[in-house]
Amino acid sequence: MKRFGFPLQLKGKTILAMVLVGLLPLILSLLLTYFEEKRALREAAGITMKGIAVEVARKVETQIVRGINEAQQLATIPFIRSAIMNSNRSYADKNPDEIQALIQQWQESWRAQSKKDEFPVFLNKYATDYLIQWHAIRKSDYLAIVVVDTQGALVLSSFPQVNFFHGNSLWWEAVVQHHDAQAFVSDLSFDPGFGTHVLNVGVPIWDDHRQNVVGAISILLRRDSLFRSISEVAAGKTGHAMLTASDGMPILCPAFSLEEHVMPPNVVSAFQEGGVGWLVADPDSHGMPNAIVGYAPLHLGMPLAPESFGGKSWHMLTSQDSAETYAPLDQLLSKVIFYGISVFVILWGAGVVVAGRIVKPIQALSQGVEQFGGGNLSEKIAIRTGDEIERLADTFNAMADNLQHSFSELNQKVDEIGRLEQKYRDLIENAPEMIHQLDPAGRFVHVNTTELQKLGYSLVDMLEMSLWDIVPAEQQEGVRAYVQGLALGGARSIETVFRTQSREVMDVEIHSTTLMDPGTHSVVYSRGFVRDITARKALEREVERYTTQLEGIVAERTLQLSDSEAGYKALFNLAADSIFVVDSEGRILDVNAREREILGYVPSDLEGAYFVKLVPPAFQRISQNLLERVSGEESKVPTTEIEVYDRQGIMKSMEMDLVRIDMGGRASIMVQLRDITEHKKLEAELQRYNEVLEDKVSERTREIEQAKLYIESLLENANDVIYTLDVDLRFTYVNGKVDAWGYRKEDLIGKPYLSLLSKRYRGRYLKETLDLGTKQVYEVEVVSREGELRSVLVSVAPLLNDEGVYTGVLGIARDITERKHLERQVQNSERLASIGKLAAGVAHEINNPLGGILNCLYNIRKGTLTPERSQEYLHFMEDGLRRVQRIVRQLLDFSQQREPELAMTDLHQILDRVLVLTEHVFLVKHATLSKDYDETLPMVMVDAHMIEQVIMNLVLNAVQALKEGGQVTLRTRKQEEGYEIEVEDTGCGIPQEIRPHIFDPFFTTKGTGEGTGLGLSVSLGIVQRHAGEMVVDSEEGKGTRFTIRLPLVRSRAGIPVKVGT
Repeated sequence: MKRFGFPLQLKGKTILAMVLVGLLPLILSLLLTYFEEKRALREAAGITMKGIAVEVARKVETQIVRGINEAQQLATIPFIRSAIMNSNRSYADKNPDEIQALIQQWQESWRAQSKKDEFPVFLNKYATDYLIQWHAIRKSDYLAIVVVDTQGALVLSSFPQVNFFHGNSLWWEAVVQHHDAQAFVSDLSFDPGFGTHVLNVGVPIWDDHRQNVVGAISILLRRDSLFRSISEVAAGKTGHAMLTASDGMPILCPAFSLEEHVMPPNVVSAFQEGGVGWLVADPDSHGMPNAIVGYAPLHLGMPLAPESFGGKSWHMLTSQDSAETYAPLDQLLSKVIFYGISVFVILWGAGVVVAGRIVKPIQALSQGVEQFGGGNLSEKIAIRTGDEIERLADTFNAMADNLQHSFSELNQKVDEIGRLEQKYRDLIENAPEMIHQLDPAGRFVHVNTTELQKLGYSLVDMLEMSLWDIVPAEQQEGVRAYVQGLALGGARSIETVFRTQSREVMDVEIHSTTLMDPGTHSVVYSRGFVRDITARKALEREVERYTTQLEGIVAERTLQLSDSEAGYKALFNLAADSIFVVDSEGRILDVNAREREILGYVPSDLEGAYFVKLVPPAFQRISQNLLERVSGEESKVPTTEIEVYDRQGIMKSMEMDLVRIDMGGRASIMVQLRDITEHKKLEAELQRYNEVLEDKVSERTREIEQAKLYIESLLENANDVIYTLDVDLRFTYVNGKVDAWGYRKEDLIGKPYLSLLSKRYRGRYLKETLDLGTKQVYEVEVVSREGELRSVLVSVAPLLNDEGVYTGVLGIARDITERKHLERQVQNSERLASIGKLAAGVAHEINNPLGGILNCLYNIRKGTLTPERSQEYLHFMEDGLRRVQRIVRQLLDFSQQREPELAMTDLHQILDRVLVLTEHVFLVKHATLSKDYDETLPMVMVDAHMIEQVIMNLVLNAVQALKEGGQVTLRTRKQEEGYEIEVEDTGCGIPQEIRPHIFDPFFTTKGTGEGTGLGLSVSLGIVQRHAGEMVVDSEEGKGTRFTIRLPLVRSRAGIPVKVGT
């Protein structure tokens, strides 16, 4: 035999086989590794390039958006808006020619002053200086800031060398003249006035009602600021980013000049799609072949004028030299080649050594066998290797001796065995079920044609495989255990899954029996009958999904084919189905044992009977036609469902297969009946369950529809606005009540919730609700479609899914505009009443000392007083005036209610300072002082002077309430979210009837001249402005305790006073 054009002996074949067996998998694995690494490297580089493109795009977006935001912020500054309004009023009552002449006059004055680097006097100096200071902060990014009016004339500028008239510029027309009046971003262009490329960002300036555009602001961004953002990012030595337009025109590139770029068509097509991604460009814009390119568009997140970016979109492009990208792969390829050559040399040397030791005894054995093959059975093979080859030679010698004695006897049996083998082989090979034979190790010894056809393997392939080789990996252990259990003898069954050569999955049932060696009681082989139960398994899974798990009856039969008549007969009797063998006329010749178990007939009952007599009349004609077809030209017919009487006369549902068996010129028909009675019951039960399930589904669907209509009716007819928001705070639902604000609910779906609120309420409480995950009720102002502000009480709560993740917000809004109007009227009435009461109290308090002063003046003017008496009257008048001064000062403190100036303060130092100032009053009353300070109290955020005034008032009141020898206790305590200050005395206490009035202005229980009644009112106001509360506990005759509770962190509003018992 020749291979590759030259003859190969056994030794050469052995060497070649060893080299090929070792080398071919190695080469294949190395090639697969190379291509997989190349693919992975390309994917990783592409993801990296895409990430860099997104990162740089976000940086450029941030710079442009910051310019727009700062321009919009400038547009809200009052004195800039005032300068624009003054400029626009200059055009009042003038026709277009007069306006043009006025602008021309201003322009000439501007040119004259700009040459001197000065600003004309007609510009608002204060606003110009502010603009220059703003520009100085951002001069590294901005070239100039320009403010123009409705005619395009310059109103303010941070730089004197700019054009005065902008009425014919693209940015002014886009911002002022366009009906949408949106922000504008220009293309990157060269400005001769600055000698560099600039990016113009313009925004409109609206009037107070946001109805008309009254001017515009333009910020000129430096090209270098964008260039820095792009050039700061690099990938390796050659990777870089560049800014391009959507038509492929390069805008900024830190690596090459713009003239060297030619954008590939596939990159431009990717730009048109507007997404983020990467691709392979061959070549890229720099001419590099097979370059990996990442791209990302610029999204500013706000509406822009259509003329922005020159009417195009901008994209960020990143690329890297392909040589640098694939450099690690080239190194890997060199190593792969070196290792492959080394392995080839090693395998070839090993093959030469091993083949020499194997081939020599095999050659001697081959020569001896050739002698036996030539009929010379007396020749002996002499091999002394001490291994299997020597034993094989001895076996051949013994075989030659045996052959001489049994050759003649064997020839006589060959013909008979051949006929029997043909008979049963045809029966097995043409059976409708799969049949195989396994050795004790589980390897296939024989496989019938049906199994080969269903699995798609050839017989040669199957004989090299074990039973578990054709099942999935997860079921191989179970099949191994099943095969090992066959060694114990008897019949066994198993359900498993076969995988065909085309990787399709087939559910099967295997029924196996074993052939035992009578001498050693060991297994010679096992026989297996395999039934395809894929359809039945599918039906079982269907039934299991709707009802309970219905187990299919899968009989597993494994019969081992043998070369003798006894082996095939055993297979026939142990088949999982009932088998009748009939002649061409339908007369029953033989039945297997399975038939007796299923139908109960014994052979004597069926001797000479016709098969169709076992079939009900409705199926006799069908059965007879099928028998005639198989007796004719067809060897088998499709499976047919019929019914058959058992020995008790009960009909059973069966699947019938007919197969013609040719035995020595005499044709027989094998009728195989498979019991499907249980299968039919399952089908009927499944049909009944489907009908019941469909009725229940229909009923539940009607209930859900009715509930849905009921809920929709409740929501749409509610008196409040009910809505839901997604996680981006956009409307996903709103009921029809929103019509009261002039909006249609179709217009609000998808729009931001904050767009309905006035500016001072946007985001104030809603973010807190989403952060805390709790329901909150708060008041906001909603802007109606007509621009009217409506007061609304809103209740919001976050919506959570089953995993507790936020999915949106549910809100209920109630219009309380009319109620607020009524409340303001009531408050105004109460304020007027309070003012009257306050005025009466002030008049009373001031009138008493003024009466005394007038009386003293009258006596002094009479001139009848002695000098000593006059001096006494003067001191009395001074005391009265000081009392009036003190009343006025406290009245001012009460009325001004200024906001506290908060600073980090040691509270205990404040208390000690108050005690030092009030030490003398304790001495007068012979009172004692007790201090109980919490040393763990941290520094607190308060207005030290205001808190000192509060503590001073409380300590003085406590001392004045004491009798001789009483005690005052000053105490501090730290709470969970705040702290407390207590001032407690052992005085007379506060009577029950006057406690509700102790904080009223000018209410006092002291005598005339001892107090104004404003101390506690002022103190309460200070505590409330610190977002705190004041609690009073008093018992008449035992004493009083004032408790001040203040937060460690100041909250939104103060808490009113609480008067205890």
